Amino acid sequence: MIEFFKKYYAIGLVLALVAPLWLGAAASDGANRVQALRDALIWTGVLLGCWLLTTTHPDFPVRGTWRKPTAGETKLYMRLLLGVIITDYASKAIFFRWDRPHPVQVFKNFGLHSVYHADPLELFHLILYTYFLYLFLLGALFFRFWNKWLDRLWLVSCTFALGGATALFGERLMFGGVQNSFYFAGPLMWLCPPCASPYFASYAWTPADFFVHAVIMPLFILFASYLIPLRASTEVANSQTRSV
Repeated sequence: MIEFFKKYYAIGLVLALVAPLWLGAAASDGANRVQALRDALIWTGVLLGCWLLTTTHPDFPVRGTWRKPTAGETKLYMRLLLGVIITDYASKAIFFRWDRPHPVQVFKNFGLHSVYHADPLELFHLILYTYFLYLFLLGALFFRFWNKWLDRLWLVSCTFALGGATALFGERLMFGGVQNSFYFAGPLMWLCPPCASPYFASYAWTPADFFVHAVIMPLFILFASYLIPLRASTEVANSQTRSV
C-alpha cells in the first residue's frame, strides 16, 4: 500500500480534482461547453504543472514520507475524530430547541440560536466527502512530514477537518438539513470568514462548521515545510527513525 501511495496518490488527487470539470464540460452544450472546456484545460494544466514540479524538480519535493501509522498515531486520530463528532452532535442534543427560534445571548456577540437549515444530501456532498476521506484520512494517517511539530499539527488539523465534514454529512443524511445551535455576531463573526457578511448582524452555526475550517491548515503546513531548513528536517527524521 505504501508503494502505491508513493507512486499514485498525488496524480490520483490531481485527476480526481479535475474530473468534475471534464464531466461538466461533457454535459454542457453551446457556448457553455466552450467555457467549461477552457476552465477544465486551465485547471488541468495548473494542477499537472504542480504535480510535475513536486515530483521531478529536486528543490520542490514535499518534505515528508509515506509510511504506516503507528498505534499511537492511529489512536490519537480516532479519539480526535470521535471527539469532534460527539461535540457537534452533543451540542444539538443539549442546546437545540425547536421552540426557541430567537437568539439568546450568553455573552456579548455569542449565544444560543436554534435554526434548522434544510439542506438535503446531494451527489455533490457525497463527492466532496470522498475528497475529504482521500485527503484527510489516507493522507493524514499514512503521510508524515519530516518536522515533528508540523507533522503533529498536520495530523490534528486533518482530523478536525474530517470530523467536521463527517458530522455535517451525517446530519444531512439523517435529518435532511443542519441544526444550528449557536450564533456569532460582531467581530466574532470572522471566526468563520466565509460566513461573515456586512449585510447580516449575526449567523447561526454548529460546532462542525468551526472544525471543518481546519481544512485550510494542511495547505499552510505544506508551505511551512519548505521554510524549514532541509538539514534540520532530516535530523529530526533520523532521530525519529532511531527512536522507533
